[in-house]
Amino acid sequence: MGKSEGRVRRFRPPLWFGWLSWLLVVLLLAASAAYVAGPLARERGWSVDGGQPSIDPQIIAEIHSAPSGNGAISEASEPGYQSADADHIAAVLDATQPTLSGSYGVAVADLTQDGLSYESSAHTALTPASTLKIMTAIASLDALGAEHTFITSVVSTAQDQIVLVGGGDPLLASTDDSYSAASTIDLPTTADLAAKTAAALQARGVTQVSVGYDDSLFAGDVWHPDWAEGDREFVAPIGALSLDEGAGVAGTDSGSATVAAKFCEQLAAAGIEITGEATAASADAGEELAKVESVPLGLLVQEMLTHSDNFIAEMLLRQLAIADGHEASFTGGTEALTDRLTELGLWDDGQYLADGSGLSMNDKITPAALVEALQLAYQRPELSAVLAGLPVASSTGTTASRFADDQSAAARGVVRAKTGTLDSVSSLAGYTMTTDGALIVFALMGNGLPTDQDVRTWFDQAAAALADCECAAGS
Repeated sequence: MGKSEGRVRRFRPPLWFGWLSWLLVVLLLAASAAYVAGPLARERGWSVDGGQPSIDPQIIAEIHSAPSGNGAISEASEPGYQSADADHIAAVLDATQPTLSGSYGVAVADLTQDGLSYESSAHTALTPASTLKIMTAIASLDALGAEHTFITSVVSTAQDQIVLVGGGDPLLASTDDSYSAASTIDLPTTADLAAKTAAALQARGVTQVSVGYDDSLFAGDVWHPDWAEGDREFVAPIGALSLDEGAGVAGTDSGSATVAAKFCEQLAAAGIEITGEATAASADAGEELAKVESVPLGLLVQEMLTHSDNFIAEMLLRQLAIADGHEASFTGGTEALTDRLTELGLWDDGQYLADGSGLSMNDKITPAALVEALQLAYQRPELSAVLAGLPVASSTGTTASRFADDQSAAARGVVRAKTGTLDSVSSLAGYTMTTDGALIVFALMGNGLPTDQDVRTWFDQAAAALADCECAAGS
């Protein structure tokens, strides 16, 4: 979540679930009689229906005729689209220029091919805000794989001593319903971990223990020095042992003690007497008693992108650091992210990374690199959660209250894009089907924008113009 953006899913859907959700959203939008007026939708964040049909159902059927379980448009489905025409794209964008002052960068391409079809300062590094999360997602999936999980465990270090060990799960929950999206995603809980731990202890004849906690997996500062004090409401302290996305620990240096206290409460409710208070301890040489696993990384990435979740992004940055042999800190994480993007061919001159979420004004990414990242996600099925996680315009996530004016109507239910918003910064990066069946990927970035008005209108209108264009080759 950028400064004005923000927020995870009881079943465990497969990775193609995001695409099925998109199809359902499109059909619902097309079938709805009417939703609400644009201004009200913008005010309350409700979805709105567009005037034109979204995507031809036959095209959808061709793209998704044989779901492979990876959530992407697969190469086997290529007959369902047309290649994009660079001249048509240029004509559309030349007719849709920003009117507000600022520095803009634009890159547009065929999603299914390499190279750019249109560029305007496309290789100029700009502050990306939350569109940086696309890069964090790509790198994390490339390093760890979509099925990778993070483990929170309890180990026994002595007959009557146990240690709660943080594994850096960004969505560890306290109970089944403590998470805001508990009805749509099945998260591991400390309540379950406490029940498993109690059962293991009781099987050994142990009914009383002291509890320690080990959060040493991560290192360094829990708050980035670039983050303004006021921005801390958009992210919790980054630690290896966190609960409910840091709920109740905002502004503190660590949430580990709070997590351990909650675990002790749940362990006591499960029949184990706790002696003293939980304190920091080492889990070295401990014997595992119980564990819970996070949802797969592919789902974490989708959740991060749909809701622009800063906390997930920064937790994944540290997991990337560990995977690539760096210290699990902001510095180690950005080193790992820089190296990984360079290896993937996504590094451009002038780019710089300060964090993984895009909250820092010092982050710099080029529009061209964002477009190339999304093209790579199309080309490699193991990265497809990135495409599946982008919010649907005017329907889901951080785009739910956007695309509300008439000039943006063509985007509703069609465009999928990651938003980015900071003071004087706006960005939008994603992809769309055109009216004649081309798949277009775009990155729109603006820096130095006015701070006394909504600067996002042009970004929505430009994306809508691409969705509404006849930009297929031969049109």
